[in-house]
Amino acid sequence: MKSTGGERVFKGALVRGTGKCFTMLATESARRRCRPLVVWACGRHLGYDTQIEGTRALFLYDLIGRYPSPEPFLDVVEERFFASFNKSDWLFQQECELLGLFGKAGNERARRILEQGYRRLLQYLRHLNPARVSKPYIPALDSFDSLCKQLVFCAKPADVRPMLERIVRDVGDLCMRDPFWNDTADFVRLSLEFALGERRLAAMLGRIAPSPEVEAYKAAVLLAKKEFEAWNAERKRRRILGYQEVYRRVSEQGTAEIRYMVKRWRLAGRTRDIKGLAKLYVAEKDLETRAGLLDLFSACDSKCEGYLPLDCVLQDALSDDERLRFSSLGVLEGVKNPRVHDFALEMLKKRGVSHELLSVLAGNYRPDDDDFLIGALKKTGSMRHRVHLMLACIPEEKNGNRLSRRMLMHLYDTIECTCCRERVVRELGRRRLLTDDMLTECLHDASDNIRDYAKRLLSRRRAKSACQGC
Repeated sequence: MKSTGGERVFKGALVRGTGKCFTMLATESARRRCRPLVVWACGRHLGYDTQIEGTRALFLYDLIGRYPSPEPFLDVVEERFFASFNKSDWLFQQECELLGLFGKAGNERARRILEQGYRRLLQYLRHLNPARVSKPYIPALDSFDSLCKQLVFCAKPADVRPMLERIVRDVGDLCMRDPFWNDTADFVRLSLEFALGERRLAAMLGRIAPSPEVEAYKAAVLLAKKEFEAWNAERKRRRILGYQEVYRRVSEQGTAEIRYMVKRWRLAGRTRDIKGLAKLYVAEKDLETRAGLLDLFSACDSKCEGYLPLDCVLQDALSDDERLRFSSLGVLEGVKNPRVHDFALEMLKKRGVSHELLSVLAGNYRPDDDDFLIGALKKTGSMRHRVHLMLACIPEEKNGNRLSRRMLMHLYDTIECTCCRERVVRELGRRRLLTDDMLTECLHDASDNIRDYAKRLLSRRRAKSACQGC
């Protein structure tokens, strides 16, 4: 591995969470040169969309396992863990899960760090006055839920029940202090169910000796469940508005609370309302309201293109009004039409690269566009995710369109979102384009789904090879 180029490639693979990192650490000299980058990664939030993908904790844990001692890496993890535990930051989730993995493997230092973090955070919550909380969301509560889950997850078998009892009593004590903490009890329950399983948690809770704190915890959880059921029932009863009422609200209030109403109409088969709103859009003169109406159609999973006159939407996509222009492009992303393809390509060449126009072109992908798309994607930087998503979803469409081999390989080498990369990997596998080396890389991907898929494919290949050798 070259000293500069190789390390640059390693860092790119590290940020994207691909298994190339592991194949590049095959030699002692490579591990030595890349060690600073692994240390750097331990203190950075690497996930592209953690809410969807999950954290990169397991990925980092496996990387650290390539080195003889985890201590230098734990130094960084510990520092960032305590620096971020009271912030709205996915980094804490990553560090917390990483410590949990080390603790599960028997690392006592990792367990002590989690224990210390739990004590500090509980002390912070006990001194927090709910009456003075100005924000509806408290970042420390997310951190507390994660800590509870990891402490139970990594506890020794004999310590699981005592740890659970301690958490239940501590949370029950908070609930006794103020009803403000009742929701926290239910969030903690969900985290504990994730760590232990619903049945095991219920069984262990049933064996905890009763106390005022335990009863307060159980009452808070029961109340939260009833409130959720009532909210869900109310949500289902919420009536679907007619198109005239929707138009009135867009004109007066914007689309914040009704953004997905057209989608609900489509699912309910209410084509009359969709057609009615489309006619009001065509006649609308106010640019802000016109843009708001287009936003409703762009949020409809691209299933309402036939209701909007294409000429009107293309004309609005040339508007000098920025919001109207972007709203139009949002609709055009889902319109499969040669005119839309030619429009996007022409505008990109005239006005320069923008991720909005690239998304429209990607939605109307043709293999002939590969040179232009690949060159343009290199210029979009961090804004290219939407384009990657549009391209990665093409194999799932039922219209006969498919990505070229060149585009598939480009996406495999550049996509940062593991969910999008999974789509590409599965399409490569379906078309028998995954080599054994690529599958070996996939065995160490940050995505569990990609790891499992690669494991199955390699197992089949080996079994087939063994049968042929008989």
